[in-house]
Amino acid sequence: MRLIGRERLIGLYGTGAQAWLSSWIAEVIAANWKQPLDVRHQFPKAIHKGECNFRFPIDNGAATVDLLIAFPQGIALITDLKVEQ
Repeated sequence: MRLIGRERLIGLYGTGAQAWLSSWIAEVIAANWKQPLDVRHQFPKAIHKGECNFRFPIDNGAATVDLLIAFPQGIALITDLKVEQ
């Protein structure tokens, strides 16, 4: 997958989630998802929000990343990052 919007994740670097983020980014880039079920198989904790929208809980669950996936084009777009304070 081509991952767009990684700059949104900058705020999480330097936190305890950095190792998780690096691994997640590598897995998304290497993925060859064709349908929503493929995402759920690779990331069972991901929340399918409908259509091609997914929410990924980060590391300890204090933050989430929202991803919009265009399966035919092989593109994943980071649409939101939420961090609980």
